[in-house]
Amino acid sequence: MDIIQRYKSELALPIIWEGSPPRQRVGLALGGGAARGIAHVGVLEVLEEENIPIDCIAGTSAGAIAGGLFAAGMKPAEMRKAVKKLTWLEIASFGLPVMGLFNFDRATAWIEELLTDRPKTFEELAIPFAAVAADIVQGELVAINRGKLSAALRASSSVPGIFTPTRLGKRMLVDGGTLNNLPVSVARRLGSDYVIAVDLLPPGTVGGKEPSNVMELTVTALYMLMRSTHNEGAAADRVIVPDIGHLSLFDLGKSEELIEAGRQAAILVIPKIKKDLGMGEREID
Repeated sequence: MDIIQRYKSELALPIIWEGSPPRQRVGLALGGGAARGIAHVGVLEVLEEENIPIDCIAGTSAGAIAGGLFAAGMKPAEMRKAVKKLTWLEIASFGLPVMGLFNFDRATAWIEELLTDRPKTFEELAIPFAAVAADIVQGELVAINRGKLSAALRASSSVPGIFTPTRLGKRMLVDGGTLNNLPVSVARRLGSDYVIAVDLLPPGTVGGKEPSNVMELTVTALYMLMRSTHNEGAAADRVIVPDIGHLSLFDLGKSEELIEAGRQAAILVIPKIKKDLGMGEREID
């Protein structure tokens, strides 16, 4: 224990810093939610506008895509443009139903196009980042933080039964939400002192509407299980929960509404985050 900590604990005196106090390392934990992942763009816009420092990011599924692109230097404004005309056929194609209803190879190509002139591997990223996936054979959580970024983002987003799994080395990987849909613990392991989590599965209607086909039924059931058994929100320092429970998990055409919901939810929490981080404060009690 250093002398400042000893005085604080034994004498309960306030600490007056000469200059700026050491800053907490801030991490993001971005949850999965299929099409609802577009709401992350609105959250990232507000964090950027309010100059909230981001030191590391952990993301699952759609949260991995948003977090990985941000860690690679893509601005939220650029993400907004990228998702505005996004359709499922741009990132997936019909395939033989052996390991998934849709082949997910197009997702890799779409991500690589967005990464043109940007870092393409974890080792090149300015912000430490981990994409959370699940090993479907071993039943293990896999936090990917090295190698090719596009492959990791695809693996983290490969909803089992819907999209074909991703092979990385000897592992067969699927959507990380099957084991951890809000990876606060992974953000901690990346070195975060303070974690801001973004939860896309708020209480209420899981899929936004009654499922109308086997794909919607499967994904809605999966996310219902994720919400009830794999949520680390209580372990975060602050949780941002966009009001999107009424929106479909599949409708990519609601990008503007999803982004705005992310923005409004972040704006509500920003004052608390700034207070927690002592932004603009010189004295720590």
